[in-house]
Amino acid sequence: MYKTLKQILEDNSSSPAPIIDNGILLDGTILLIVGPAKSKKTFLTLNIALAIASGTDFAGFKISKPRKVLYLLAEGGYYPNRKRITKMAQRILPGNTDNFMVEFSTNSYINDFIGYDELYHMIEGSGAEVVIFDPLIRFHDIDENSATGMSEVFGKIRMLIDNLSISVILNHHTGKVESKGGRGSSVILGEYDSCISIHKAKNNFIRLTYIMRHVETPPSNSIRFNSDTFWFERDNGIIEQLENFGGTIPKEDFIKNYDKSKATAYRDIIKAVKEGHIKDEGGVLELVDLE
Repeated sequence: MYKTLKQILEDNSSSPAPIIDNGILLDGTILLIVGPAKSKKTFLTLNIALAIASGTDFAGFKISKPRKVLYLLAEGGYYPNRKRITKMAQRILPGNTDNFMVEFSTNSYINDFIGYDELYHMIEGSGAEVVIFDPLIRFHDIDENSATGMSEVFGKIRMLIDNLSISVILNHHTGKVESKGGRGSSVILGEYDSCISIHKAKNNFIRLTYIMRHVETPPSNSIRFNSDTFWFERDNGIIEQLENFGGTIPKEDFIKNYDKSKATAYRDIIKAVKEGHIKDEGGVLELVDLE
């Protein structure tokens, strides 16, 4: 429904409330999480879902308060995903376990009249405030390269958001050329409100870059996957500290400002170079570009 200029000027309603700080996810918006195969997209998305459901901060993501989350998980099967979720849940227990809900077997296509109706009633019945589609491709039967078709898909997602007062997280694969972003029509990259791009790194590290439509874009950062807990963590080491210096700094200046001993600084630099995370050339340290 349209608004007149008078109505706009008199509108004192507050801006959408943050679900994840820094504008990464706001009420009534779409967050796109995109990355290549085997980049631990679902692990990160499950971490985010459990964090929102429990109101738990993790890996630098600040959660405003607990909210009900419905995770539509259409890949991987029940038992492997149950194992993942059970291990991750140990971090947030004891807590309100009813806030996190998973549908493992939905075959509903959002672009189909019957499929949309099934999804609508499932979400409405759950009382969810945040709904996750993982992966997006399993919830429509449209050619992803079709601008018209994907516009229809996102139109239906926006209808769910508006009619059910929810926020949506979409898990999506990159194309063959990772630097070009998500696979398929450019419509996909034009419809989200915020985006987290995952770039694969070595030794359980991933680099995250962000795109924000409504707020200032935060700087990229690296986080480490803990294979014991299945949670991502901030590194609190050389990679994170080098990021704090903008990704490049004279080696001696870095060592002076490193929050560990000089000997430890040299050891950490040698280790990070061997693992391919940073370059040490001409007396300058530089993060390896993962994009």
